[in-house]
Amino acid sequence: MRYVIRYIQGVAVLVGVVPISASAFTIPQVIGLFNVFVGLMLTVAILLFCAGFITWIARLGTWPSYRTEAIKIMEWSVVVLFVLVVLLAIVQFFQNHPRAAGYVVSTIVLLVVLGAIFVVLFRSGEKEEKH
Repeated sequence: MRYVIRYIQGVAVLVGVVPISASAFTIPQVIGLFNVFVGLMLTVAILLFCAGFITWIARLGTWPSYRTEAIKIMEWSVVVLFVLVVLLAIVQFFQNHPRAAGYVVSTIVLLVVLGAIFVVLFRSGEKEEKH
C-alpha cells in the first residue's frame, strides 16, 4: 500500500512538472528549422562547388592531373543544389496549397498501403518449392 501511495505522489509531481518543461514543435517552427537546414546545405553546396572548381583550375598543368575528381566534386555539388531546389518547391507547395497537399499525401499513403497489402497477399499465396 505504501508503494502505491508513493507511485501516486510521483505521478502527481510528474504531472505538475511536465507541462512546464514540455515544449512541442509547432508547424511554423519545424518549417523554420527546415529552412535553416536548407540554408546550411545551400552554403555547403556552393562552397563544395567552389572548392571543386579551384581544384580543377589548380591541377591544370600537372601530370597526372586527377582533374576528374574535381569534376566529380562539382557534379555532386550540382546534384545537392538540384535536390535542395526540389525540396524547397515541395515545401512551398505544402505551404501555399495545404488542402491539395493533404490529398496528394493521403493518396500516396493509400497507394503504398494497398501495394504492401497486395505484395503480402501474393507472396503468401506462392508455394515454396522443396529441393
